[in-house]
Order: sequence, then C-alpha cells, then structure tokens
Amino acid sequence: MTVGGIAILMIEALSFVAIQEMLAGSGRMAGDFGFDPLKVKADAKKLETMQLKEITHSRLAMLAFSGMVTQAVLTEKGFPYY
Repeated sequence: MTVGGIAILMIEALSFVAIQEMLAGSGRMAGDFGFDPLKVKADAKKLETMQLKEITHSRLAMLAFSGMVTQAVLTEKGFPYY
C-alpha cells in the first residue's frame, strides 16, 4: 500500500468517527473537526457568513467542473484536454 493510500485510509477513518459523533447528538456540524485558527466560531454572524460563502463557492466550483467534463466529452479530446 502506498503512502497516499494510507493517508486516504486515515482521512476516511477520521471522517467516519466524526459522522458517528454527529449522528449521536454531539452538537458537531458536518465537516467540523475543531480546527479554527482564525477564530471564526467566536462571532456567530461571521460564522453564518462564512458558511454561506462556502456553500456558494462550492456550488460554483461543481458547476465549473461539470462544464470542463462536458467540454472534454463534446470535443473528444479527453480529460483534462490532452
């Protein structure tokens, strides 16, 4: 097993533990691992704004990626364009 495979396995194990804690009612939000060096959680208004920005930007990124895949399929040049 490669180093990358081991890293992915560790990340997935952490995700599983976090999901189980969230479902058990620990009060955690999805994806919240407690890493907050900018102290965004201290201000509720700033936290709400950052969560909205995260959702908006991730949706835009998914739309852009789907456009890249569509273009690769239609031009039959393969992905990522080679």
